[in-house]
This record gives sequence, C-alpha cells and structure tokens, in this order.
Amino acid sequence: MTTKRKLMLSAFTCMALGMYAQSQDVTVLQLHPAPGQFVNTLPEANSESTHEDMCAKATESLRNGELIHLGTYGGYVTVQFDHPVKNLRGSDLRITGNGFYANADPVYGQETIGGSFEPGIVYVGVGNDVETAQWYELAGSEYYTTEIHDFSITYHKPTAEEGEHKQFCSVYDNYIKWEATWTENGERRDSTGYHIKNSFHKQTYWPLWEKGETLTFSGGKLPNNGIDRSGKGTYWVLYRYAPDAYGYVDASLNTDDYSTFDIDWAVDKDGKHVDLEEINFVKVVCGIFQYCGWLGETSTEVAGFQDLHLIEGYDDNPIIITPKQPTGISNPTVSSKKDGYIYDLTGRRVTSPSRGIYIKNGRKIYIK
Repeated sequence: MTTKRKLMLSAFTCMALGMYAQSQDVTVLQLHPAPGQFVNTLPEANSESTHEDMCAKATESLRNGELIHLGTYGGYVTVQFDHPVKNLRGSDLRITGNGFYANADPVYGQETIGGSFEPGIVYVGVGNDVETAQWYELAGSEYYTTEIHDFSITYHKPTAEEGEHKQFCSVYDNYIKWEATWTENGERRDSTGYHIKNSFHKQTYWPLWEKGETLTFSGGKLPNNGIDRSGKGTYWVLYRYAPDAYGYVDASLNTDDYSTFDIDWAVDKDGKHVDLEEINFVKVVCGIFQYCGWLGETSTEVAGFQDLHLIEGYDDNPIIITPKQPTGISNPTVSSKKDGYIYDLTGRRVTSPSRGIYIKNGRKIYIK
C-alpha cells in the first residue's frame, strides 16, 4: 500500500471514530447545589465526600436516569457532552426534570397548567475549559418580562440541625439564614430571612463537600409560581407560567416540546442576542426563590440531557419553538408590563381568568 493510500485510510478511520464517539452521555463537571431537602441524598454524600466524588456520582445518576437535586435558588450543575452541540434549525437540546401536573387543581380542574413545576434557567458555555468559558443565558419566555436579572443571595451554614420551631412540619424555624439583594423598578432592594428544616428530611441541607461558612449565588431569578390553594399551607400548586411557557428545566412534562431548548435563544449579560455555531458546556441553575410551607423550598431537579441532533431523522422535522420578542423593558415587573396579557398577583400569566383581581397593562383590574 502506498504512503498516500495509508494516509487516506488513516484519515477516514479517524473521521469514523470521531463520528462514532458522539453519544448522549454527559459528564458532570460542576455540582454546587444551594441548601435543600434532598441535598446529600440526590446524589448521596457524606462528610468525606469531595467535589470530584460528587461529580462522578452525579454523572452516574444521569446515566441511570436518576434525579440530581439543585437545592433552592442558585444551585447548579454543569455538564459536557463528548462533543460540541451544534446550533442547527430548531431545538438543539432536551433537558428532563421532575415536573408533573396535579390530578385535580381546585381552580382549573383537569385543564390545569399546575402541579409541581420548579423552573431552572439554562446557560450555555463556549470554550475549552469550564472555568474560563464564556457563558450565555438561553432567554426563556419570562426573560424580557418578569425575570429579575441581578439577583444575588448568600446562605449561611447552619450551626445546628434542630432548634426552636412553631411552623407546621418544622423541626427548626431559623435553620439556614439568607441575605438577598436585587433591582426592582429601578430601585435596589434587599431582604433577609431563614429557611426552615422540615420533619421529613433529617440530614443536613448544607452540601457536605462545600468548603467555607457561606454560599453565594448570583444571576437571573424567575417569578414565584406556587399558590397555597388550601389557605392553610397544606395544598400547594406550582404552576407553569403559561401553557406555552418555554426555556426552563423542570417546568413542563419531559415528553412535550417545552422541555427542549434552542441555542438560538442565547443572550449575553446585557440581554443582547448572540449567534453561536456550537456550545461546549450546559449549566442548569435553580431559577426560583420560593418556600411553600411543608413542601419546603422550590428546587429544580435534573434527570437527563440529550443532543437532539443525534436522534435519527430529527433534523428532517425539528421542534420549532418561536421565541418571544424583546420588549426593551429593563428588569420589568408584573406591575409595569403593558403587553395586553392578563396576570394574577403572583405574576403568572392567566389565559382563562375567573372572577378576581388581576394585572393587565400595568394596572389592577377586577373581573366579575
């Protein structure tokens, strides 16, 4: 065989191996949950666990279709496929979670868009190293309307695992202290409070492999979506923002189109669209800061990642989700939106309002 033919054969072999290497397997590179009820159990950790141990366990969890718990606001997981994910026509990724609908919503009945939906924001990274990658948010349906873009929170490591408690199902009312700051209506706001520890989960909610006495997370924050339908703190429904809300993990059924994500939604830190040919890393961040009585904190769970372009025939008929257009409003709130839609007082868009007080075009209205 001539040298030229050997070189050609070698090149074809490398190409074939490169194509064969592409798979749906992902490797977890970062796992930094915020405090939560299933921290240290999904996946399991102990006092000897390291970050490397937990990333390996989380990688195995995803390969087995098991959940990874991100804790309350800001907790995140970062993964990498064994290949760059291309930005082609339509949705490029599917990311599954643990969302499901209620059997009988007391307001919407079987037509509900409520159940247990705990939205996480998706960021995509470009670069050779996860620590130095350039990150972009995939702008979901709430990005240009109700999302706060500069939320920052610090959690303090608990000093005890049980203490004084008066709240329902609590074993420690002032368990984990937090301090938060953000901008709303052009004004800087701040707040402080505590997460309780409930009686159902006895392990520490503080990730055992994290060093230091505090954890700080910053980024986008989505509007709260939980409503206590009992009025007693016993029956909570966590709603989708709208039937066609898109762009968030654990915020729809795993089987519907809204669990898919289009790299074309990428925006930079100033909210400007960026054209990306491909991405190297995917990060899911719990995007909501909400406590729902005995249910505890709202926490995104992640079950799997999929490159849709590796599915045979997908690119012939891809999933197309048309994104909402920017409104030009900076850090808007429900009270300032003038888009013609009707919202309830929690900021959730309502398609079939019943009698009550709502927000439309920035003012309160009453529907009889």
